[in-house]
Amino acid sequence: MRLKDITTLNPQCNIDTLSTDVSFVPMESIRTGCLTPQYIDFNLGKNKYNYFAEGDLLIAKVTPCFENGNIAIAEILKEHVGFGSSELFVLRCGEKINNRFLFYLCLTVRFKNAACATMTGVAGLKRISPLFMRTYEVDLPSIADQSRIVSYLDTKTSTIDSRISVLEQKRDAYGRLKKSIINDAVTHGLNPKVKMKDSGVDWIGEIPEHWERRRLKDFAILYGGLTGKSGDDFRCDDEEATKPFIPFTNILNNIRIDFCNFKRVVMSDDEIQNQVKENDLLFLMSSEDYESIAKSSVVVGNPGEVYLNSFCRGLRIKDKEVLPEFVNYQLQASKYRDALRFEARGFTRINIMGGKVASMFVSLPPYQEQQEIVVYLDDKLSKVDYAITLLNAQIEKYKLLKRSLINEVITGHRAV
Repeated sequence: MRLKDITTLNPQCNIDTLSTDVSFVPMESIRTGCLTPQYIDFNLGKNKYNYFAEGDLLIAKVTPCFENGNIAIAEILKEHVGFGSSELFVLRCGEKINNRFLFYLCLTVRFKNAACATMTGVAGLKRISPLFMRTYEVDLPSIADQSRIVSYLDTKTSTIDSRISVLEQKRDAYGRLKKSIINDAVTHGLNPKVKMKDSGVDWIGEIPEHWERRRLKDFAILYGGLTGKSGDDFRCDDEEATKPFIPFTNILNNIRIDFCNFKRVVMSDDEIQNQVKENDLLFLMSSEDYESIAKSSVVVGNPGEVYLNSFCRGLRIKDKEVLPEFVNYQLQASKYRDALRFEARGFTRINIMGGKVASMFVSLPPYQEQQEIVVYLDDKLSKVDYAITLLNAQIEKYKLLKRSLINEVITGHRAV
């Protein structure tokens, strides 16, 4: 059977008005099997967002949300009514299909691969074809068999999810420990008995009495990333006509820049000033995620000829008495990250002006102490990162087991 024979795609709202708030689900509030709804006035949501009701299946239509498994059943809705992002498909099941069976079916590799093959649009904004959602063919067991399969998968996946949750809690605890280690070292130093003084900056508070307060622009220069690029500049396959550049994900995911997976872009002769150098600090200046804005990473080692993403800025330290790795570690500390994020502005995309970064205060110990703190942090954090890596491997193992289980049961390769 085709999906359109057993479901209704994007059902229409037949409620004229409600004088109350109802559930609202933006894209960031949907994860695999889980909704964390907000609330919106019914009359505001009706003419602006996708309508759904209790029991409907919500599926992200845009990449990478779909590939990440942003699929869930709408449950425990306020007034049994909800509205959501226009980037969601809503499927309402008919009498022949169980909505949890359809949920599991939409998590299978076969469904995902078939849906992705229909995606159209520019890179990063590709969407699944609505025609696919109507015409996808399903091998449908009886309702009784569907219920039995759902009951089996609910039990098995619940056990797996519990194990994943325990591992994720351990990983999060290590993440908090990592932040604590950085905060203590770069705000108080390594001597617990050091005398403190007022830094003169409210949000910094006290610093060791022999440290000095300086602005980044006092000892460094800020330069821009690539601008004015079109999609064709990134799609060129000719290596001679293109140059490597650092994608913002390398900055977002690392304290030190990862030199793997550089992408390539067409460059002009007048863009040489965007070339990244050893010991540069790189900042993410534009993001859809408030937590990511102004995240920094340091370039350790000679990167060769490589350039900077347009969403980023580079900071080149000119003072030989300032260690780039120390400054970068300090900018990871909570009070410094919060101060930078406070300067960000925007709605759907959040931006921070280069001048705000350049005017940022830091507190610097003598050069030798900067080195000692960096060595200490490298040692401590490498052990924490190793523990996190092991936990991530275990989490991924259980997620793979869950995906395999769903695939085998839904496709009939495992009898239940």
